[in-house]
Amino acid sequence: MNRRDVILATAAAVASTAVPAFAGQVLGGIRIPASATDSELRGLSPTGGKSYWASGSKGWIVRGRSERQDAIRIVGAEALDFRGLHAFDDSHVLAMSAGPGEASQLWRTKDGGRTWKRIAANQDSEGFWDSIAFIDHKRGYILGDPTQGRFTVLYTADGGETWTRLKPEGVPLAAPNEGAFAASNGCVAIGRRGQVAFCTGGAGKARVYLSRGGGGVFVALDTPILADAPSKGAFAVAFAKDGALWVCGGDYKAPRAAGVNLARLAADSLTFEPVAAPAGYLSGISVLGGTVMATGLSGTIVSQDGAPFERVSEAPMNTVRLTSKTAAVLCGPKGTIGLWRA
Repeated sequence: MNRRDVILATAAAVASTAVPAFAGQVLGGIRIPASATDSELRGLSPTGGKSYWASGSKGWIVRGRSERQDAIRIVGAEALDFRGLHAFDDSHVLAMSAGPGEASQLWRTKDGGRTWKRIAANQDSEGFWDSIAFIDHKRGYILGDPTQGRFTVLYTADGGETWTRLKPEGVPLAAPNEGAFAASNGCVAIGRRGQVAFCTGGAGKARVYLSRGGGGVFVALDTPILADAPSKGAFAVAFAKDGALWVCGGDYKAPRAAGVNLARLAADSLTFEPVAAPAGYLSGISVLGGTVMATGLSGTIVSQDGAPFERVSEAPMNTVRLTSKTAAVLCGPKGTIGLWRA
């Protein structure tokens, strides 16, 4: 079984067996209201204040405001797994499905989810989209697994209507079995100065591909996170305001396993340094001001103002987005939404 097959099989198993046992509880400052759907939620995009959008399996989208959740199933996309999401505002949202070939698609709503239109589909039968991220309302990227030996990096300058692959020669050759993980829409990140980074696994060492100039020329950097099995590697990256780059990961088949699960690259460095953190697999990370929060099936950890990382919740999650230095929204298995406040 290759890395991609492991991802799809494990996701199906988690979605069918996970039980939202923490619903209605408050754990470590994370409130977990009752779920509006049984979808495995992975895409997440706050829109300001207490509002957010989330996306997941079986064609489900969730529009949320604090504990209120409105579940929306996109007609015509019921079989798709929407692992990526970008909300430009409360009404305008792009949802990206992940899957082989044309199962990777992009859908748009401009009326708050009442109607949706498919605007793009992967035409490469060997391709597999993993993550989507935007710089602003016009410019954005989609990361896809390697085809023809190199990762696919698509670019748009018109808000997602049309996409062009960056010159493949600007991306270093991928190692055998290397790929990205469509686990949290977190494997691609954009910095404040236009830097672009994406992370990988499954090929011996977890790597981060970094373009500090944002011009499509990447360098591949090793991280201390192990990737010696299809289920292991770096799962998410996030830039800090000062240009430092954080990466998290582990082994999603062994969520409680020990090992390096967090590392940091200083803004002026080419060497990732491991960061001490509670053990366990992490699939999503978010950085805002002096707060760094990471989450996964092992629970959620946080560091504020340089303090050591502490586990604040045991509830399994897939994704986290900080909305302020003291607040965040998370999402995970069985439609779980988490609302954190320090």
